[in-house]
Amino acid sequence: MGRPPRNLPASNAPAQPLPQAEDVVRALRAILAPLVRLLLATGVDYTRLSAELKPLFIEQAQLELLRCGRKDTDSAISLLSGVHRKDVHTWRESGLADSISKKASLSTQLFARWVHDPQYMNRRRQPKRLPRLGPAPSFETLAHSVTQDVRPYTILTELLRLGLVQIEMRRGQEYVVPNQNGFIPPPGSLELIELFGNNLTDHAAAAVANLLGSSPRLEQSVFAEGITAESAELLGVLARKLWAQARTEMIAQASGCFTQDHDKPDANHRMRFGVYYWDESVTPDSDEPFARRPESEDD
Repeated sequence: MGRPPRNLPASNAPAQPLPQAEDVVRALRAILAPLVRLLLATGVDYTRLSAELKPLFIEQAQLELLRCGRKDTDSAISLLSGVHRKDVHTWRESGLADSISKKASLSTQLFARWVHDPQYMNRRRQPKRLPRLGPAPSFETLAHSVTQDVRPYTILTELLRLGLVQIEMRRGQEYVVPNQNGFIPPPGSLELIELFGNNLTDHAAAAVANLLGSSPRLEQSVFAEGITAESAELLGVLARKLWAQARTEMIAQASGCFTQDHDKPDANHRMRFGVYYWDESVTPDSDEPFARRPESEDD
C-alpha cells in the first residue's frame, strides 16, 4: 500500500470578502502613475524597477505565509509570489532574507529628539530656539544626545545647508532657530526622500489594513471638484493652518505618552499622524456634470 495522502493545511477564510484582484490592479494603476513619473524623472526604468520588485514580492510572500501559519518553503513562496523557485532559493542563500533596518539620517534623528524631549521644547510644546553652545538645553547637548561620532558643528552645518535651521544673534550669543514650518527638507535631498518613503509607506499600510479587514485605521480625506484655482489656493492655506493646529496638539500628547511609556518593557509601538493637500486642473467629463460638492472620502 502507498503512503496515505498528506494532510491539507487548514483553510482560514477571511472574516470579510477580500477585494477582487481586477479592482485592486485598477486602483494601483492610478496610485502608481505619480510614482512611475518620479522613477522616470530620476532615471529608473522598468528593467531596474522589476529587479527591485522581485525580492520585495518574495519577502512579502514569506511574511504572508508565516502570518497564515504555513511553512515558508521555496516552493510555497514561489507559488504565492509568482517568482521562479530558483530566484527564491538565490534570495534565501544570499542572505537577503534577513531583515535590513534603515537607520534614519542624523538630521531626522535630531529633529525627532527636538520635538519629543521636553527640555528642548517651549511652553507651546514646540521645538524652541537653542543656544548653540553650553549646558542643556543647547544645540550642542542636543546633538551629543543623538550621536557622539559626529561633531555638533558638522551637524549644524548640514542643517544650515538644508535650510532647516537658521542662526540668530541675541545679546552677543548665537542661537539655533528651527524652521517655523517644521522639518521640511529641500527638494531632492536625502532627508526629503526619507520622509517621502516613510509617509507614503505608513499611509499605504493604513489603507491596505482597512481593505484587508484589520481594525479600522484613520485614512480619510475631503474632496471637491469644480472650484477655481484661487479657491484651491485659499483651501490650501486653510489646510496648512489646520495641520499646524493638529500637529501642535499631537506633539504635546505624543511627548507626554513617550515620557510616560519609554521605560516600560512593552513600549514597542510606533505611530505616525499626517495630512496632505493636493490640487490640480482637471478636464471635465462631457457625460457628467463637472461640479461636485465637497464630500468626505472615508476608508
